[in-house]
Amino acid sequence: MIRNKTLFVLIPIFLVILVTSCGKRHDSPGALLRQAKTYITEAKYTDAVTSLRDLIERYPDDPAAAEAQYMLGDTFMAYAKDFGQAVKEYGMVVSTYPESRFAMNAQFMLGYVYANFISDFAKAKQEYEKFLKLYSDQADSGLVQSVRFELENLGKDLNEIPKLQHITS
Repeated sequence: MIRNKTLFVLIPIFLVILVTSCGKRHDSPGALLRQAKTYITEAKYTDAVTSLRDLIERYPDDPAAAEAQYMLGDTFMAYAKDFGQAVKEYGMVVSTYPESRFAMNAQFMLGYVYANFISDFAKAKQEYEKFLKLYSDQADSGLVQSVRFELENLGKDLNEIPKLQHITS
């Protein structure tokens, strides 16, 4: 009799726990992305990279994976200053998620990193020209103008660019 009463009490408790734990998963793509963003704001870049890679590995077809891949590029560029790895991560956005809204920006960033951090102007030119070929009709006109400006001035010192001479004065 006591055994039946115990089961009668434990089964509803178990069901409540089961139902509430099956709701919103803490490891969903959105949760992993939010966690990575929190880590970045807390300057926990290694943890952010881990969360982003976890998201991409576990949910490669989820739209959040493209954003996570792009964020990896940003994280390696801006915080780790690992420009070679940033190029790899941005390249993965373009090759793996070409239809995502992040592919266009990743293509721009490839040219930008090559031009401004790696100083490989031939690769920068190649990536910027690819950007114009693929995205000039859909990109913001300011971004297209920036790419054209960069192409015209690749490798030049600020003093050699008339529009920017006031910066060095």
